[in-house]
Amino acid sequence: MHDKSDEKDGSTRRSFLKGAATAAVGASALAVPAGCASGRAETLEVLNPRAKPDIRDFCGLSVPRLDTLDGKRIVIFREKPDDDVFLKPLQAQLLATYPTATVDYVQGTANLASADADAEVLRNYDAFIAGMRHTGGTDTEPAVAYERSGKPGLLVCLDTTIEQARRSAMVHGMPTVRMVAVNAERWCAAGNNPKTFVPIVADYFDVIVHALTDPLTAEEQHPKPFEYDFANLRFEGADYSDAFCKFQDYFLEHGLSDGIAVAPPTPEAVAKMLTGTSRKPDEVIPGVMQPGRGIVTIEKIAVNAVMAGAKPEYLPVIITAVEMLCDPDFYSYHLLAAINGDSLLVNVGGPVAKELGISGQMGCFGPGNRANNSIGRAISLCALNCGWINYKFDGGMYGEASRFCNLVFAENSELSPWEPYAVSQGFSPQDSTVMIEEIFYIDGVFQLGDQAMPSGIWTYGFDADLEKITQRARGDAPTLEQVAKGVVNPFLHALQATDPAQLMRRNYILILYPGQARQLAAAGFTREKLLDHIRDYHRLPWDKLPANLQKGVRKLAESGTMRGLSVSDCQSGGTVPVISTDGIAIFVAGSMSGQTLGMYPMGSYGSGTLRQNNGVNTYYYIKKITGATLTEAGK
Repeated sequence: MHDKSDEKDGSTRRSFLKGAATAAVGASALAVPAGCASGRAETLEVLNPRAKPDIRDFCGLSVPRLDTLDGKRIVIFREKPDDDVFLKPLQAQLLATYPTATVDYVQGTANLASADADAEVLRNYDAFIAGMRHTGGTDTEPAVAYERSGKPGLLVCLDTTIEQARRSAMVHGMPTVRMVAVNAERWCAAGNNPKTFVPIVADYFDVIVHALTDPLTAEEQHPKPFEYDFANLRFEGADYSDAFCKFQDYFLEHGLSDGIAVAPPTPEAVAKMLTGTSRKPDEVIPGVMQPGRGIVTIEKIAVNAVMAGAKPEYLPVIITAVEMLCDPDFYSYHLLAAINGDSLLVNVGGPVAKELGISGQMGCFGPGNRANNSIGRAISLCALNCGWINYKFDGGMYGEASRFCNLVFAENSELSPWEPYAVSQGFSPQDSTVMIEEIFYIDGVFQLGDQAMPSGIWTYGFDADLEKITQRARGDAPTLEQVAKGVVNPFLHALQATDPAQLMRRNYILILYPGQARQLAAAGFTREKLLDHIRDYHRLPWDKLPANLQKGVRKLAESGTMRGLSVSDCQSGGTVPVISTDGIAIFVAGSMSGQTLGMYPMGSYGSGTLRQNNGVNTYYYIKKITGATLTEAGK
């Protein structure tokens, strides 16, 4: 990539500006405090919140396209099982049109290591077709890896996801990868039947053939490099009010804010924000911020924290959360760019939560608390500007309101009968921590009928409430039980079909209101005993397991890694749990007569694999806060 100036050079403007920043004019509804409008010309200088993308080995297409498909070997790599409805008819039409060609169908993947493995498979072929990209949930670009392996091909996607695919190709260093965009309306109307996709494939068939055979253009071989001016921005106005309005308008119009006004990240404000941490401004956070692979520094985090209205004392918490999002072991791309429009749950634990006034009481997920809201907004702004999010196509199908400030909370430690969750995961009570997780869906927001979760208002009595919590945490259809019954799930990964550790995996987050937790504690439940109760609520007879699952479950029992499963269970007459509770997290938050919530998490840490965290088995990512300078905790 080419930068027109160093980030510290405040003398230049953005390359895409048509004239000076003062041209960014327009009426603004923002009110500027009295006294700011001095009546004399003012210049408002702010730091740029964007981060440089980590674009490596930038190049254009170089592998010649095929002269014909006759006699050629072509491989179709699918991303997901539901891609079959389009790609299978495509394979059939290729074979019918080019009978001397070989067209094989292979399960590909969005995983980079497996993409490299796919490239090994590709050695036996002349060209590839990758698809279908109908979601935005991949942090790699397999088509780029395939082209780099020396084979020509194309990516098939929906027209609603092509902008994401183009950005992905750019940040992975090959922006001119050929793509064919299928009309999303026709895709949705065709249903889940390959026969209804036959005419759609026919309409796009010639386009796909041309993408495989048309010679490369000069533009494809020599694309323009990425250019962006990362220098400070200056906004000139007749007075401060005028300059301030131009700053706001520019940030809103150019996607540098979340659609709401932000505080100006002036050099002075950013310098003050940086007093909250002992870490150097130019320190680079390991990993990159998805989806645009931004290189994040401490200073960039501070810039976005100022914009969010955070206090310097909050900065170490924000830094920790951003570090976790950038960690390659946390699958943040799906959270930030998939069509689901999911939520980010952020739990702040330990002494720093109380010191900063982070709420775990009534209304903690809503407005009204500066710490919760500005910390959460700062995290979102860091993802927006460092990860180059574009909410026109990264916002999810309808967007998610919680993404403004995320779901930030602390536990209600004053009313909880149990130790904090982080302590149950092996951390010290003196440790200040952050846990993050992607949330698909929240149980408990509806308070009538079968969908209701227990609350201080709609309680059904202790036994019925416990039953409801247990059923929800266990799930209606545990995968191991379904596989044992012979129920076919086409979306199960091939590994899960024989791996009991995956089949028994259950990710669920319970947030008990204090009154509920105290009732449980009075009945003798600790957090661990509640987990045991959930796990043993319904066990499966050993004799109901098919032989291949018996073998895997016995091996899992012999490893001793799953609570509640022993070798003695693995015999005729024995029973085995259908879920593991290692993926069930239990918090206590809210008011005494509050509401119990259940959350369906993605299991984003380590691609959903069980890990050791301070000697405790967990699927969740918890990190200790360090570097604080303005608080007693988190140093």
